[in-house]
Amino acid sequence: MEITELFRLLEIPSEVEKQLIDYGRSRNAPIPNTVINKILKRDEWDAGIKELQALLGDDPDGFKILWELLNIISIYSHGAYVKRNISNDIFVATMKFCTRFLHEYHQTFQTYKFVWAWWFPRQISLNEYRMGALEYEFVDGKDREIAVHIPSDADLRKSSVAQSIKSFKEFRTEYYPEWADVDLTCDTWMLMPELKEMLGKESNILAFQNLFEIDTVDHDATWYMGWIFPGIETVDEQLPEKTSLQRKIKEYLLAGKKFGIAKGHLKSDI
Repeated sequence: MEITELFRLLEIPSEVEKQLIDYGRSRNAPIPNTVINKILKRDEWDAGIKELQALLGDDPDGFKILWELLNIISIYSHGAYVKRNISNDIFVATMKFCTRFLHEYHQTFQTYKFVWAWWFPRQISLNEYRMGALEYEFVDGKDREIAVHIPSDADLRKSSVAQSIKSFKEFRTEYYPEWADVDLTCDTWMLMPELKEMLGKESNILAFQNLFEIDTVDHDATWYMGWIFPGIETVDEQLPEKTSLQRKIKEYLLAGKKFGIAKGHLKSDI
């Protein structure tokens, strides 16, 4: 697949696409295969991204590294999807990870910047797929698990979540049957037990939470801040109150209480 075709397929913002094309035209030399191979291997992702960033040098907006990663997708990932006969709809939904984060950064800071290169190897290497509302990552580490990720634009209505899980299980049966008995896990602020006191019974977040058995709760984790209060890390009176959830969490935090992150596994009867 030509990389410019990929730009259009993923609906890269025109302002960013122009800069990507300019970089592609002025690019001096291809990235060594040794670096690309690291980006395609789970246990070498971090090293590969760091080496790539070092080779690219100054890249304040992240567009150089975005072009290089999209180029790997156009050369490797798309062909791997075709070879495995995985649908183009899943390919597009999965790789639009980068488009979503470009728009999110713009919404928060009123400029485009790509700062998620460190996460993108999951999709590039065919370790993570998006099925409807949710994303599913095959984590083949010390403890094998299928990590469920919740995109910021996820439709968390019960029917949408149920359809996503159903679609994924069908996908797993067809393409990853050896993972049939592996737990689906989720590591997120949305599983925090305290939310039951903050949200109404009809809350989609609570409905999602109820699909999981909670295994661990980490009240010291703070990375939930970037999801609930985008672009803000400091807890003070300036925290926004644009949503009822923000108001409740702000009140909770200003009272000196800790929130955090919880991890659970999908109930066996789901």
